[in-house]
Amino acid sequence: MTPSFDPRDPEIQADPYPHYRRLRETEPVHHSVFDDRGRPVPLILLSRFDDCVAVLRDPRFTAEKDFGQMIGATDADPENPAVAFFDAVMLFRDPPDHTRIRTLVNKAFTPRRVEALRPRIEQIVDELLAAREHDGGMDLIHDLAAPLPVRVIAELLGVPPEDHEQLKVWSDRAATLLDGSLREENQDEGMQSLGEFAGYIARIIAERKQEPREDLISALVAAQESDDRLTDIEVIATCLLILGAGHETTTNLIGNGVKALIEHPAELEKLRAHPFLIAPAVEELLRFDSPVQVTSRIPLQEVEIGGQVIPPGIEVNTLIGAANRDPERFADPERLDISRTDNHHLSFGHGVHFCLGAPLARLEGQVAIAALASRFPALALAGEPKRRPGFVLRGFESLPLRF
Repeated sequence: MTPSFDPRDPEIQADPYPHYRRLRETEPVHHSVFDDRGRPVPLILLSRFDDCVAVLRDPRFTAEKDFGQMIGATDADPENPAVAFFDAVMLFRDPPDHTRIRTLVNKAFTPRRVEALRPRIEQIVDELLAAREHDGGMDLIHDLAAPLPVRVIAELLGVPPEDHEQLKVWSDRAATLLDGSLREENQDEGMQSLGEFAGYIARIIAERKQEPREDLISALVAAQESDDRLTDIEVIATCLLILGAGHETTTNLIGNGVKALIEHPAELEKLRAHPFLIAPAVEELLRFDSPVQVTSRIPLQEVEIGGQVIPPGIEVNTLIGAANRDPERFADPERLDISRTDNHHLSFGHGVHFCLGAPLARLEGQVAIAALASRFPALALAGEPKRRPGFVLRGFESLPLRF
């Protein structure tokens, strides 16, 4: 039997891909047990592409979770706000609630509306790069990859510019509550940020009820008065999801993608010589080092996966990063190839929960990475990058570059 795979292991977090390969080759349906606050928690880890796809589109699996147990809430605090908010996030809701909320929010992320944002995204990227161009270098995460998606999402929501940085702080800290490697000392900070964010959005909701504007929060508030009926907590939870998922995924896409290109100079030069490859390049970068490494489902009944019977109630983790390098699905999967075709990776999920912000993340990634490649022909690392802790979200805290 393959040794237990523990994503909290720093060696795995630094480079999970050799470990994924070992799982795929020796035990693609891997049984593991985690010690969660002194309690043994059994998990199933899937590393093959076909198994992951089968689970993510199977209605016998639920996306709903016991968040009280997940974050350590006890019977003494049943009104824990984090539990209420995460229970209202559509990412963790099954149809028909998921369908109802997603249908409303999806109106802001149609291909036409996202493409209309291109000039504004290009303007933001130009401003951020121009601010550091004469310095001879930048921290990619701090100076571009993080502020770009936060500004775009905040403007969509209707948040004033002076509050953009605070939104990022709240989102970063609240996101740690969803990471399987969360340290208990970080939980209080995450809970506090979640409460502050909720209070802030609640005030904007009250303002938009009195004076609607042309922004997403106004549109969600308007839905409260229609037959679709969004509650206040659903509006707040949806804003949290859009901000958190909208900026975390794009930040990690840009950071992971630029580092991969620098480490594969022939592919970077290919992109410079053929700028039209930027769209397939971003798809390949998403596949090669996925911003989100794992998503989970829980079977509602006994199911069979990869020849094994899985009982109801046990958490099944689909290892997206492993599936994206499955040689049964991708030719020569360990090789970065920005001209790769038929690149249907799982980095934005699959099935009814496919990331609704995927078109926006793709566009932001294309604009930012293309601008860096064309603007700085001598782009290189300027020091040792620093990975962010955690396993679910894979990205960098710091990535120093020189021009």
